[in-house]
Amino acid sequence: MLEEPYRWVEAINNRREYVEDQLASGSPVVGTMYADGVLLLTATPGPRKLFEVYDEIAFAAVGHPADIEKLRKAVIDIAHLEGFNLSANDVTLQRLVSFGIGPLMKAAFDELFRSPFVARVLMAELDPDGGGDAFFTIDADGSFAQSGGAAAISGNAESAQAMTAQLQETSPELPLDQALGAALEVWGLGRLTLDARDGEVPSAEAVRDFLKGGLQELTVEAAVLDRDRAAKSKFRLLTAEQLAEPLASYFEV
Repeated sequence: MLEEPYRWVEAINNRREYVEDQLASGSPVVGTMYADGVLLLTATPGPRKLFEVYDEIAFAAVGHPADIEKLRKAVIDIAHLEGFNLSANDVTLQRLVSFGIGPLMKAAFDELFRSPFVARVLMAELDPDGGGDAFFTIDADGSFAQSGGAAAISGNAESAQAMTAQLQETSPELPLDQALGAALEVWGLGRLTLDARDGEVPSAEAVRDFLKGGLQELTVEAAVLDRDRAAKSKFRLLTAEQLAEPLASYFEV
């Protein structure tokens, strides 16, 4: 009996290593404020990764597509249940993370007879009441953190930290066209850092060179929470045509 707690801790550590290994190659996601709201951006050869959760709340993730879909649907169900039982004003990012997706992911991670969610999640809220933080990141073990103005998730901590550091130097008042270019460069930094040795942070020139050759097999995906949008839902997925001009310099002709 005395050995059981140690076996549980060992099993949890094994799960953590497994999840980290599975997420190691995940394409980063960038979240940042811009002049008219919030921008999310990634580039991937796989399924869509940016989604609406509720009127002013968006969801993005790195990880296994099936787990991402399970978490997306779970958060949407929680949000709509909150809105039905209480009111739309009570559906806040803080509540969805603290009482919804955070405990959900922690329970799956801690219960050894269940599969953990192989995913990291980034969620954003447009102009939360009272101002303050607009972003949350949630890890596979259910731990979460707030950040104001910008956030990033990636396949490992070094990549996410490098991206976050660059985002903190980016103005939150850029127009959308400029914010898209800046966000793509942050994504490129994160992608290169995943492959870098000894935690070396690539130079700006290396990132631009990588983007010009590294985007050919990928689809750039971007979405905004646009405060000027007249509809109740502020989420808008940008089309390929809307991305073409601001990102043209990053694609080789």
